[in-house]
Amino acid sequence: MKPTSVTGTIALAVLLLLSVMRLNGQNLLKNGDFENFTGNEPKYWTTTNIPKVLAVVSPMTKCHKGKYAVKCEVKDFHGSKMPGMISQTDVELKGKSLELRGYYVLNSVGKDAGFIAIELQDADGNTVKICQENLANPAVEFTRFSMAGDIPSQALWLDIKLTLLPGKGSDNLHEGSYILFDDLEVVAVLPEKEKS
Repeated sequence: MKPTSVTGTIALAVLLLLSVMRLNGQNLLKNGDFENFTGNEPKYWTTTNIPKVLAVVSPMTKCHKGKYAVKCEVKDFHGSKMPGMISQTDVELKGKSLELRGYYVLNSVGKDAGFIAIELQDADGNTVKICQENLANPAVEFTRFSMAGDIPSQALWLDIKLTLLPGKGSDNLHEGSYILFDDLEVVAVLPEKEKS
């Protein structure tokens, strides 16, 4: 075999192994594809909606896959700009590292940006690590994003929050800004001895 063929074969084998490792990871989020709603509330998620008063989180039929995505938008509420936010808490965590991946559409007014925060907690509920990501690039079609990091050994739970924040140089959100999220996955990579 030629040296270039051996190198190519090894590279292909490594890529296949990495793909299998990722596929072994199960999505830790419930309803990360946002296919299940009760009214404006995505099942298993908490929102900033005020029932029968203000809906800043709602289902959208424009989606990456399936029937629905979730929309978080900014609306005026008695002179204040209220952002839609979704969160899922007390997600059990195992593994050495984790990756959040998914898709978003961003309509930004005044440079408002999407914002994602993952908080890793120990058995007593103390924060041991925070991972954050700004989605500042407007996108009219679903665009993939991902973030990854190591899991501290004492971290047993995670909380995730997704919302909109004012862009750089601004203190205020703007009515009309919104972000859609779909097909969110948080996948933990298990240490070799824990894989089955």
